[in-house]
Amino acid sequence: MNNAVKQIASLAVLALLLCGMACFFRGAPRLNGVASESYVRDFEVFNTQCRLTLHECAAEDGDAVFRELTAEMRKLHDTLNAYDPESELSKLNSRAADEAVKCSDILWEILLAARDGWRDSDGLFDVTVGPLLSLWGFHAKRSTWPTDDEIAAAKAKVGFDKLALDETAHSVRFGVNGMRLDFGGIAKGFALSKAIAVVKRHGLKSYLIDLGGNIYCSEKAPKWRHKYTIGVRNPRAGGENVGAVYMLDCCIATSGDYERYRIIAGKKVGHLMDPRTGRPCGGAEGLGGVTVVVRNPTLSDVYSTTAFVGGETVAERLAETSVARPAFVFVYCDADNVKKVETVGEVSFTKF
Repeated sequence: MNNAVKQIASLAVLALLLCGMACFFRGAPRLNGVASESYVRDFEVFNTQCRLTLHECAAEDGDAVFRELTAEMRKLHDTLNAYDPESELSKLNSRAADEAVKCSDILWEILLAARDGWRDSDGLFDVTVGPLLSLWGFHAKRSTWPTDDEIAAAKAKVGFDKLALDETAHSVRFGVNGMRLDFGGIAKGFALSKAIAVVKRHGLKSYLIDLGGNIYCSEKAPKWRHKYTIGVRNPRAGGENVGAVYMLDCCIATSGDYERYRIIAGKKVGHLMDPRTGRPCGGAEGLGGVTVVVRNPTLSDVYSTTAFVGGETVAERLAETSVARPAFVFVYCDADNVKKVETVGEVSFTKF
């Protein structure tokens, strides 16, 4: 390929990236030449940068949506934030070993969603991994590598089947002292479901909601395109993508080993825990990231975590058996580069 052809190819890829790509990092959607037709607002929830983009929407209508959306997100943050001692979740974690704790409607709803995710994943997704996250330095820093005995002791406090849920009272009690719930693997997907509901209540048809990489694209694309283009991130090169997914009326989410991590005794420790081993999941066979495309926003979070922990075999089972019909993009890496990209299920994906 001569230099002129290479330059033309590079410009074509760049044009695709600039024309409405929402990437899994800060500063996502940029709308090429049509900003005046779109209402765009940035905000934060769960300490994550988020963006609301409403197409063909008057400013006063957009303001009404944004006010309601941010109020809803603040309510979720105040309920589910495991790092805020005043949140409802923190108070439940401190009391539920001693007594049954009645849940608010929000907390009860996400608990039931987490139970469904635990069942769907055969236990690979589990919101009771809080003791493992604490052990590996995600709730309080540590400088030494955990011993096998410490890992075994933390594992003994993990397992959704150790929770006693009262369906009538909407209460929960821990079956083992030291249990701790952490909704980090489901909270953004759950919040996305609530955000979608807010926008739909206002009757809008063309919009994109990005909650820090958990993204929903509306059933109707803006008039200047046929579908939304969502970048799939390169886990080894920030700001670059390995390809793009084209979609309407779907959610997309990514789990990987490259953003949330700790350094313990000079070693990198990722935040995704394998409940079977009690150890951080580094990704099977050099897996750097898994992106899931699915219509159910809550399951976008659950299934990306499940597939990262369980690998392609688990993803194939979910793609075949789940009524949500998820599809997956697996990105395999070595320490520095992407080695291969594989898809599971039916997904409209182009590799760059």
